[in-house]
Amino acid sequence: MTDGHGTKQDGEAQRVDRASRDGESSPVPACRHWHVIRDDDLVDLLSAHADLRSLCSILEHCADCLPVRPSARDADWICARLALMTERCDDGLEPTLDTLFRRTPSQPLIGVLLDHVAAHRVTDAVYAQDLIVALDPRSIEADRFAPDMLGYMLRCFFDGCRRATDFTELAILTLGHARLTRAARMRLTDSLARSVSP
Repeated sequence: MTDGHGTKQDGEAQRVDRASRDGESSPVPACRHWHVIRDDDLVDLLSAHADLRSLCSILEHCADCLPVRPSARDADWICARLALMTERCDDGLEPTLDTLFRRTPSQPLIGVLLDHVAAHRVTDAVYAQDLIVALDPRSIEADRFAPDMLGYMLRCFFDGCRRATDFTELAILTLGHARLTRAARMRLTDSLARSVSP
């Protein structure tokens, strides 16, 4: 079978295209001008989410160990990971939903959810920059962060990041309902399930 442009579609793409035309129970009308969302379209974003969730687990352990602070070596490693995160965010290198969804006046929910995702990214980057100052063993300001203050900062960061990654994946499931292949939907569902597992 070919699409409207004469391009051959696989069986999964045909199924999603039919669902798009039929408006299959999606809260957002499908946009036929955009491609089917396959699992490989989500690889970079979900890989970044897995890395971030791993970092959050490490930071939660740091918070639980206070008032004992991370060793200088561990703090250096954490700061490097946080710095990489903020640099990628500032340089626009983090995978974003704007490559998957188009903002249109007729579908305001798309713009609202994309704006929420972007706001979460900015907030997480700001918290990360604050944590670098608080954890860097070479920082002259590190000593002024008492254990209770540092614990609060750590929890603000990892709680916020976890909520942001979950929100982003739920947004994809909502906005891309009729465009997601079965494999893509399963990948998103598995990622969300892992985020709540102990």
